[in-house]
Amino acid sequence: MHESSYYGENLIFIISQPRSGSTLLQRVLAGHPDVLTSAETWLMLHPVYTHKVADIQSIYNSEWASVGVSEFIENYTDGNEEYDNALRIWAKTIYESALRKGKKEIFLDKTPRYFFIIPELYRLFPKAKFVFLLRNPMAVLSSEIHTYVKGNWPFISQIAPDLIDAPKLILEGMDLLGDDAIVIHYEEFVNNPEEYISGLCSQLDIEFNVSMLDYSKTEAPKGKLNDPVGIHQHTRPSNKGVDKWKNMKNDPQERHFAISYLRSLGKETVERYGYSFDEIEGIFSADESSLKTSKSIFPWELCLRPEKKWSFKNKIRSIMYFSIKEKGPIVGRLKAYKKILSIIAKKFK
Repeated sequence: MHESSYYGENLIFIISQPRSGSTLLQRVLAGHPDVLTSAETWLMLHPVYTHKVADIQSIYNSEWASVGVSEFIENYTDGNEEYDNALRIWAKTIYESALRKGKKEIFLDKTPRYFFIIPELYRLFPKAKFVFLLRNPMAVLSSEIHTYVKGNWPFISQIAPDLIDAPKLILEGMDLLGDDAIVIHYEEFVNNPEEYISGLCSQLDIEFNVSMLDYSKTEAPKGKLNDPVGIHQHTRPSNKGVDKWKNMKNDPQERHFAISYLRSLGKETVERYGYSFDEIEGIFSADESSLKTSKSIFPWELCLRPEKKWSFKNKIRSIMYFSIKEKGPIVGRLKAYKKILSIIAKKFK
């Protein structure tokens, strides 16, 4: 068996939900003269998912591909460890090519959806540094709503893994890594950035310099997958937006989302994440049943379901909601009825 000598010695992974402040942390660490980073690489997801059958779609049929590769590895090579070694060599080639070109020594890979492959990354790169950045899930929800969703509630189904799956997978990853997990809470980081970045640098075995906290002169990572809003509002870590998520209580639709999301995560997950379930629930306390049944509220459960999986009743609910929102209760209902009748007519043609 050919054994790779590369185990991620020059890698740092930031593991977090999207909208957790990972771009801010990335930009601060990129102020270190030895650290190179890009917007988001997504580099390891495809290779790792070669052996995964579920939740992949491709024109060539990824399920068959997974079976084919697995059978080939099992029957004609020295086994899965051989594939892992090949992945290490492949990753080393790419990461170190970037480091040579950038004349740096450490690559910082900030790809939020790596929360799906934490065990695999840790198995492949046990000598890498893993930084788990946690933020109040309500703040994450609020940021997603105002940055990307912007009233297009069905879009939430596309980011549902970031909201629903990520916290539990991140906690499982922290359990797996144990003492190897470097854990930072966003709120504590922005409230006392010098102390937290200094401590983080010590854990990453790099030297801290206070100039890292002013990222105004740090080159932004190349790539489209960057924070389009928050990072540009300041030139150093700021705690001004820490409690902004509480404003969701003032909007019935957002309050419904907040309550539903909180309860979908559950008390254990929220508490283990480091936040008080009861305190958050108290902020959004309301008659949840009235929010669910109101025609002016788009249901959270419907947001999480991809549109192609909607029932006819779901489609009617959505058409009615957006028509009334756009045209008002009277004209909106008339517009919705016309659209619904048109759909029914096409269905029975």
